[in-house]
Order: sequence, then structure tokens, then C-alpha cells
Amino acid sequence: MKVFRYSRAKSSEWNSLELRDKSGIFKGISDKPYVYFVHSYYLDAEDKSIVSAQTEYGVKIDAAVSSGNVFATQFHPEKSGDVGLQILRNFVEMSENNVR
Repeated sequence: MKVFRYSRAKSSEWNSLELRDKSGIFKGISDKPYVYFVHSYYLDAEDKSIVSAQTEYGVKIDAAVSSGNVFATQFHPEKSGDVGLQILRNFVEMSENNVR
């Protein structure tokens, strides 16, 4: 994976996701949900098969990746309102049920 410094100093804003995988942590999430980002760096995954969501900030950013039972997000689910709460609920449910 490659991590790049974002061209703007720091980005703190809401932005929509393009979901590539609507299962796992994104189960039950509507199309183009808005989530909260605070970052100075962004991910460009070499293996695009693990990318489950992307967003646009002048460049396409891989906003979430998953592989097996590992999940990572560029955004902050805990600050992303109802959408973020659903993502966290999905994660807890998957953890409890050992779902991959």
C-alpha cells in the first residue's frame, strides 16, 4: 500500500463514499453515504481488490479497505452520525458472529 501526504494542509470535512462492496461493515448503508474525514494523508492501495469504498478529493482516495477479518477506514465512523453508527454496529455484529 502507498500512503501519500494530502496536497492541502489538513482536510476536515464531510464527503460521500462510493461503495464498492455493500456487505461487511457497509451492510445496510445507502448509496453515496456522507462520512466525516479528518486527515493529512490518503491511501492508494496497490491491490484494488481490497478496496471497499472510495471518495474524491481532487484525486480518487481509497477510503476503506478490507481483507479477511481486517477492516480499515480513512474516515471516522465515530464522528459520522447515523451512517457511522451503522458501520460500527455492523463491525460489532461481525465480531460477535465471527463473520468475514
